[in-house]
Amino acid sequence: MTTEVESNEGAGRGAVIGFAVVAVVLIEIALLRLDRDFVLLAVAFPVAVALAVLVRSMRHRVLREEPLTEYIDNGPAEMLGRWHARAEMLTARADGTRADWDRHLRPLLAKEFELSTGLRVAKNRRATEAAGQLQFGPELWLWVDPANSALRDQTGRAPGREALDEILRRLQTM
Repeated sequence: MTTEVESNEGAGRGAVIGFAVVAVVLIEIALLRLDRDFVLLAVAFPVAVALAVLVRSMRHRVLREEPLTEYIDNGPAEMLGRWHARAEMLTARADGTRADWDRHLRPLLAKEFELSTGLRVAKNRRATEAAGQLQFGPELWLWVDPANSALRDQTGRAPGREALDEILRRLQTM
């Protein structure tokens, strides 16, 4: 749409410039051969036409403009839709393979755990593991622990949505 508008604007500019050149040439010829009053009348007509064309094109451009909100792709409804689609995709991974869990869910859960406890796995592995087992219990900590990842295990099963729900519930209570 922008290229169509740009090409229309370019054609309009060319027409106005061409009209102006023709008007100047006619005025010069009229000044050489005719009376001064007639020249003023002859000049007034093309100037009025050029002004009318300019006003018409400006009014057409202003009326054609669409509200800015239609061009914004990150409106609240679209952002909520994308978030909802991503959440559905992630919960579907909870029922997939262990590799899917380790590739997509484990990093998010581990990061949330680090943010909620303030412990960094890279700084103190033992303290993080102890806090994780205390928070989740040994069975669920296995699915949050970033060190327990098996990205190549395409045959093992992920723990499922129930385990994901329980992990998320325990993350909320922190």
